[in-house]
Amino acid sequence: MDRAEKALITPGRLAFGLTAVGVFVLDRVTKGLVNASVPQGTEVNAIPGLVWIANYRNAGAAFGLAPAGSLLFLVASVVVAVALVIYVARNPGHPLTDALLGLILGGTLGNGYDRAFHGSVTDFIALHWWPVFNVADSAISVGVVLLLAGYLLRARRAG
Repeated sequence: MDRAEKALITPGRLAFGLTAVGVFVLDRVTKGLVNASVPQGTEVNAIPGLVWIANYRNAGAAFGLAPAGSLLFLVASVVVAVALVIYVARNPGHPLTDALLGLILGGTLGNGYDRAFHGSVTDFIALHWWPVFNVADSAISVGVVLLLAGYLLRARRAG
């Protein structure tokens, strides 16, 4: 191991932590605002004909998939969060890759927090052609898609 790998704080780990904290805070703030201003089970048109701000409770997975099993998803959230932290701690990575992993961690913690303290997740972004979702769902999805795209691009160049 060289000196950079032994360093406790690397650019990648910093990107991972800051991104995760930023997503978690943004997720908590937006869900709090929605819960305070939109009655549960209703929605308000934010951008006419395009985006609605809703207030729906979801005990299942992202985007309303698998509507039962809040405890199972809470356990999965803990396992994913711990695995991501261990992975980044053991593998100094590129800051962009670690930031994408931070998106996933922040989203996982955001929805995990809701499940642990409220029994379900607040979903509030409604497009009417896609299941209702939230900031945490978006962060997880963007992180996973961009990580996969990067992997496929690297594999294509190598092969």
